[in-house]
Amino acid sequence: MGASRAPHEALGLSHDDLRGMYRAMLTARLVDEASFRLNRQGKAPFVVPVSGHEGCQVATAWPLRPGSDWWFPYYRDLAVVLVAGVTPYEIFLGLFAKADDPTSGGRQMPAHWGSRRLRIASHSSPIATQIPHAVGLAYAARFRGEDAVVATWFGEGATSSGPWHEGLN
Repeated sequence: MGASRAPHEALGLSHDDLRGMYRAMLTARLVDEASFRLNRQGKAPFVVPVSGHEGCQVATAWPLRPGSDWWFPYYRDLAVVLVAGVTPYEIFLGLFAKADDPTSGGRQMPAHWGSRRLRIASHSSPIATQIPHAVGLAYAARFRGEDAVVATWFGEGATSSGPWHEGLN
């Protein structure tokens, strides 16, 4: 009788994958908590709390290929953008609106990430507006025969919005 495989190995995940996933979840929680503290101290003007979303974000983002696939996050998707390759340092550059912020040079609201290099599409504050954009890009990639996955994330409030219904249509 052979040795049984661990459940994560049956899913194609290595021990390194599990460590990386845990690191991404923990990093997201720590960045979120630090951002919230800085906000309460009056040092960061605007934060969007994200704690509690880390597991589902990392699990859905992990199979994507940073720099090859397209990412359409929303403002609570801190763990998603960490998996995509945004660093905590870059997140804090955006939080403090610094000119070195790679997302927008400090001109975008915090937690409104974007990166040409990582193929993260910048989004708007209104709920679910990234959904039709993701659908359009997915259709274009399929039309052009590109090997790319297009993923978008949103909260349950998005499912009662017009852009969500438009994206489904």
